[in-house]
Amino acid sequence: MFELQVDDCLLRGDSTRLVSMIHHEGLSSSTLNRLNHLVTKELSSCGFSRVLVLMKSLVLLSENKDDLQKLICLELTTKVMLWFEAVRDLLTSDLCRSSTPLFTLTEEFFDYFLLLGQASLSGPQISVVLLQLARFSLESQIHFPLRLEAIRTFNSILESLSRDQRRPIQNDENLTQILSQMAAAVLTVGDYELQVSLSEALCRLTPRRDREQRTNQWFSSHDISSAFCDIRDADFEVDCRCFLNFVNRYHGDQRRVYTFPCLRVFFSSIQLFRPKDDKLDEFWIDFNVGSGCVSFFIDNPQGLLWGSIHLLKEDVDHYTLQVEHDEMVLRVKLTNPIMHQDIRGQTVELSFSCEHQQELEEAAGRVFNVPKIPSSPQPSVTGGTVQTSPFIDKHMGQSYSRKKPPKKSQLRVLPLSSPSSEEDSSTPKDVLRKRKTTDLGYQSDQTESVSAHKKKAEPQKEEEEESYSTVFDHTPEGMGPTVEEGLLKDGPWTVGQQEQPGSEQWAEPESQLTSDITTAFQSCRAQLEQHFTKAEAEVLLSLKKSQQHVSSLLTAVHQHRFLLLQQFENGVSDQLKQLEENSSNLNAINTQILKFFQSMNQQLGSFCEDHLQKSVWFGVHLFLLPESFHTATISLGSDFSLV
Repeated sequence: MFELQVDDCLLRGDSTRLVSMIHHEGLSSSTLNRLNHLVTKELSSCGFSRVLVLMKSLVLLSENKDDLQKLICLELTTKVMLWFEAVRDLLTSDLCRSSTPLFTLTEEFFDYFLLLGQASLSGPQISVVLLQLARFSLESQIHFPLRLEAIRTFNSILESLSRDQRRPIQNDENLTQILSQMAAAVLTVGDYELQVSLSEALCRLTPRRDREQRTNQWFSSHDISSAFCDIRDADFEVDCRCFLNFVNRYHGDQRRVYTFPCLRVFFSSIQLFRPKDDKLDEFWIDFNVGSGCVSFFIDNPQGLLWGSIHLLKEDVDHYTLQVEHDEMVLRVKLTNPIMHQDIRGQTVELSFSCEHQQELEEAAGRVFNVPKIPSSPQPSVTGGTVQTSPFIDKHMGQSYSRKKPPKKSQLRVLPLSSPSSEEDSSTPKDVLRKRKTTDLGYQSDQTESVSAHKKKAEPQKEEEEESYSTVFDHTPEGMGPTVEEGLLKDGPWTVGQQEQPGSEQWAEPESQLTSDITTAFQSCRAQLEQHFTKAEAEVLLSLKKSQQHVSSLLTAVHQHRFLLLQQFENGVSDQLKQLEENSSNLNAINTQILKFFQSMNQQLGSFCEDHLQKSVWFGVHLFLLPESFHTATISLGSDFSLV
């Protein structure tokens, strides 16, 4: 009967009723085993919406501290981690990696991990949760925004721990080993926000006194190691920006994040301003090759936190980059209108200094995946029309974000003071985060279609809504902007060169033909250069991954060899101890035997001495007898005489 009632709750999406049923059935090992069997079955059959209802119920149950501790004692944490591993495997499969219900289910796991971080988990249990989140964030095949939220959840759990709780985690061997992979990802991941979150995790898990030693192990460049050590926990936001700008410039043409100071930004006819922060020296714009978006932070007059804007490759209809009044102006035309402060628009305009012209052309071409076109004389124009590939799900083309209830508001991304070391732990943990932890909520014209799609995918009605906005997202504190990496596949891109004013309109046909052919060859050459550059980067990345795999293998072999040696040493020690005990027992036996023989020898000596005295006495008396007695004695026989 319990299974039938649970199935009805899952069908209706009624997580509240399911909580009541679980309470009525009782929080016991039997109940959890039946739920575990149900989740395993549903995940294998891609019943993600049904598992989501169950996870919501567990979150509701766990909000009661007594119930949460009872669930932990019943080893629910172990079961949830097994479910999460199964979800991670599904997210890397071709069949499910674009499943919207699976994305929502993954978010619910993150919510539950935040609750576990606030519970009285043991150090090893917290380490297991953190290790799974770290591995999730490093998995390149997983939907990019989920990776970003995984590492943010990782940092939030660390922030919620006390110094005594953090100390054993900082020394955990498995987490120490994965830090080197996180450091390597900072250099190659190709998205500024993920770089920041990974850097924050490295700072939180590395006491300041150990950073110099560890960074020399993480980074092959001494300059990068030194720049990382310059990050101060109290000024993390500003110092991390300096560090990442240096790291990204250090890689030159191989960089995967381009960052430029911006002069002005307009959305439609509205000017947007940089965040109000005295320590922020520039209005930074990040061109993220890995995530395929242009992102930047803006001032949010309606809140205390920073807002953010993301121009996703999938949402861009076309763009132009041209010189106007001694400035490089990037205009991006979006596929669908978006809303900002009650203003509807489809264009975003960013102005830069002309000194960045060449790098801007390269960055825009790589992010929007359009070949760079040679610039003509003033005014210079580079443009592209972006067409998404047929295989890309239209809903996946939207910027990924979600609206969460207020309970998630404690999720914080970047501290002004990171409690990573004992030296800096005196700084208050609740210092206000100045960096963007919410995205502004701008909805595109496709919101209705997305909602309709979600109603099909998820039968239950939820108070949490999944929102796929085109450019500007709105989520409560801690969620941050998210972008897609799984869709960064090369599709058919067409480039449209804008008509140039002036004398080019009167050019001779032959000259125009020659110019077109030259342009075509140059474009082809640029595409080949881009292809070979990408191939070289992939080869280098593959070699680095192979090196990491070999290093991991050697480490495993070393650990196994050390274990065998330790087992041999323990065996020999046990044998020696047993031999010593046997020797002691033999010595005790020898002592007892010696004492026994000494006692017997004494008794035998006493016996012989006694009989000797008796024999002497008898002889003396016999000698003193009369002669007649001697004669009689002789006559009795020789035996008696002998005696």
